Amino acid sequence: MEKTAFLRELNETLRTLYTRSSTANWNLATTGKDEFAAACEQADLELRLFLADRNRFDTINTMLAGSDLNELERRQFVVAHNMMVENQLDKETLQQLVSKQIALQEIVTKFRGTIDGKEVNNKQIEEILRSSTDNDLRKKAWVASKQVGAVLEPKLMDLIKLRNDSAVKLGYANYYEMEIELQEFDSSWLCGILTTYRQQTDVLFRRVKDAIDEAVGKRLGVEPDRLMPWHMSDMFFQEAPRTTQTDLAIFYEGKGDHVVEGFATATYDSIGLDIRDILKRSDLYERPSKDQHAFTTHLDRQGDVRVLANLRPNETEMETLLHEMGHATYDKHLDFSLPALLRAAAHTFTTEAVAMFFGRMARSPEWYRQIVGIDEASYHKLQGELPTAIRDQMLVSTRWITHFALFERELYRTEVSDSRRWYQGVRDIQYLNVPEERLDQPDWAAKYHFAMAPVYYHNYLLGEMLASQFDHALRARSGGEVLTTENGRWFVNSVFTPGARYPWNSMIERATGEPLNPTYLVQQFNY
Repeated sequence: MEKTAFLRELNETLRTLYTRSSTANWNLATTGKDEFAAACEQADLELRLFLADRNRFDTINTMLAGSDLNELERRQFVVAHNMMVENQLDKETLQQLVSKQIALQEIVTKFRGTIDGKEVNNKQIEEILRSSTDNDLRKKAWVASKQVGAVLEPKLMDLIKLRNDSAVKLGYANYYEMEIELQEFDSSWLCGILTTYRQQTDVLFRRVKDAIDEAVGKRLGVEPDRLMPWHMSDMFFQEAPRTTQTDLAIFYEGKGDHVVEGFATATYDSIGLDIRDILKRSDLYERPSKDQHAFTTHLDRQGDVRVLANLRPNETEMETLLHEMGHATYDKHLDFSLPALLRAAAHTFTTEAVAMFFGRMARSPEWYRQIVGIDEASYHKLQGELPTAIRDQMLVSTRWITHFALFERELYRTEVSDSRRWYQGVRDIQYLNVPEERLDQPDWAAKYHFAMAPVYYHNYLLGEMLASQFDHALRARSGGEVLTTENGRWFVNSVFTPGARYPWNSMIERATGEPLNPTYLVQQFNY
């Protein structure tokens, strides 16, 4: 088939199958109904079978080997090739991969932990860990957050083994190595980035962690050297506990359940990006049986962008919505004249970078003055305290990302559910004391991404690096200002509109004037 006709058919069929799969997944996430789980399985299998077609795959490889492709055509074939590689398997194996994944998603969506026999959802657990001074209750809530791990772990390890077996059949050492290559990374480069960042921030993180322990110990009446993971403010020590006197909750209290939506709308308005249409299509508040996490989906690659969240009026949910709307505005402002294959972010971590750039604003003094409208006295107080809170959060979250990513790499290399190795990372990378009674419990498996977003987490650290590079570039362009319509246009023209037209490294250099530079992240928060 002639290349133009082949690409036209490939793009349209993939868009149709992608829409069907995304719609089914959205319906399952918003309802938890078994009928949508079945629809998910069917739609995902149809997509994977299309990508598994050997004749189609061979045609793409033949086209790529030719010399008569223009830049846009070649990029489409490269993206399609990378999508198809992992699906070059028999139908039975593909069916097993899909079925096992959907089974895990059903558990994740429906499971609720218990405290003293009473069901609690993740938001209730988070609220206890964020605010309670009852240390017994804190421990019970933390343990409740891990209960899903024991349910997921056997099925997850079975899926990990199947993923690895499939990757080996395709000529890779394991599933992790295959995915890294298909994400257009070099495995040794990525491992080096993770390790180097950890080393570069080790002294600073140790100092910050000591200050966190001092403040948390004082608030909870526990000696700093006896603090345990449940004394921190979230389930995995991804968030830095509040150590200043400023309680950002006061800026949300009494302003109604939809205050977070209002502030998010005003934020994006300030840079000329309207999110009202996205909000109307989204599902933003808690319900029984609804997925307890937050994500953005571009349902049809034609502009139907939606966010799932479980909002409450507080700064944590403010960060969540600003983050997700970063993903959503990226997708909304893609160039829809591009072929459907290229109507996506340049890379997973480039859309994470945009989301992180905006999510950080929930702890920015300038954002509270410009968007929330706080008075000058409050602004000056936040100026004195929030930079430390932002730095602490960045160091805590990136250490957590490093721990997760390195553990996942070994998980696929060994195929061993090694809870002791997990807790060794908790101790050696996150600098937390480890509860001896949990050393043989599969608490690691309670983290959503192992099951539902495999070989993804490193993109969060790369995203933080790029977010800091974006911040540097924008402040240099606009004299230190961030929330300006000029900067909004820069995002649209330089980052969003190109979509996946260029490889990620090319897009970054075109947008910022240099390749990905991790030093901006280290420099931005090294104080």
